[in-house]
Amino acid sequence: MNNVFYIGWDIGGAHLKAACVNEVGEIVWVEQIATPLWKGLDSLHDAMLLLLDKLPHGSVFHSITMTAELVDVFEDRDSGLRTLIDLCKEILGSDIGFYAAQAGIVNLEESQHNLNQLASANWHATTTYLATLFESGLFIDIGSTTTDIIPFSKNRLNNRGFNDQERLRFDELVYTGVIRTSLMSLTKKIPFAGEWQNIATEHFANTADVYRILGQLNEDDDLMDTADGKPKDVRSSINRLARMLGTDANNFNGEDCWNTLAQYFEESQLQLLTNAVLRILTNPHDKEVTIVGAGVGRFLVKKIAERLGIRYLEFSEVSHTDSAWSYKSNTCAPAVALAQLNRLSVKR
Repeated sequence: MNNVFYIGWDIGGAHLKAACVNEVGEIVWVEQIATPLWKGLDSLHDAMLLLLDKLPHGSVFHSITMTAELVDVFEDRDSGLRTLIDLCKEILGSDIGFYAAQAGIVNLEESQHNLNQLASANWHATTTYLATLFESGLFIDIGSTTTDIIPFSKNRLNNRGFNDQERLRFDELVYTGVIRTSLMSLTKKIPFAGEWQNIATEHFANTADVYRILGQLNEDDDLMDTADGKPKDVRSSINRLARMLGTDANNFNGEDCWNTLAQYFEESQLQLLTNAVLRILTNPHDKEVTIVGAGVGRFLVKKIAERLGIRYLEFSEVSHTDSAWSYKSNTCAPAVALAQLNRLSVKR
């Protein structure tokens, strides 16, 4: 008898993530590959083929969620969705499902009539899966580029926004992450050498430089190019931070001043995200709140929970992930969640 596996694909503008679970929900494989779609679709095409070759043998059920339709290589979101649907059909075949938010997982034909539901719905998939595991909580996924903050209670999502524009309005989507975010978006002034000074409004450095200097960024998650195309070592990151100040790192002795500056940028991002969380917590919710963290920036989620005195769990703890896959499952939570929803929907 063939083994049966359920695959969840999360197609982002910067990364492709995929996860595989078996018939009883055990995670057997999770992976992430950099796919900078703004450079063209070839990176996604090649990455999907590469991951497809890594899938275990047996009967396979594919389901897909995506946020990549926003990438500016597409004329608009609808054309992006249709192009990505066609690419998935080309590589995975026609017997595939797409996550359409409130409509659940729909087939290939139905996907064409649910484009609004398909667009940027990976946050919905993850929180929907969490809501099957326990009654209430606040899901926070800090990725390379964006942050999702989604409340749920009584086993149902409590989001106010649905599309990206609405979610940005309600702070349920915050366009900040721990790798690709330009530092000029976090603050206009910084304390340095005992003085306040302006910074350059130029993409000289990004948040990956900050968390690389602070030793908080896992190199396996650091898959994007640097702002200047130069190496991903601490010294190069310091050089990029110095450029934000209009100077060179060798004009100041030692690394302490640069570590302090990196800490200030981290604090600026933490305050931005904590304020968004506090806004969402002012809405009616259950008295007992647990924050569930995911994404490459979940170390910030933990810090936010500690500041607010709220119980914190990682996605892998809630989903009872085997320790061998816990790290990647936390990084690729939407793919894991969609694989599980795929399994549950097929079994019904």
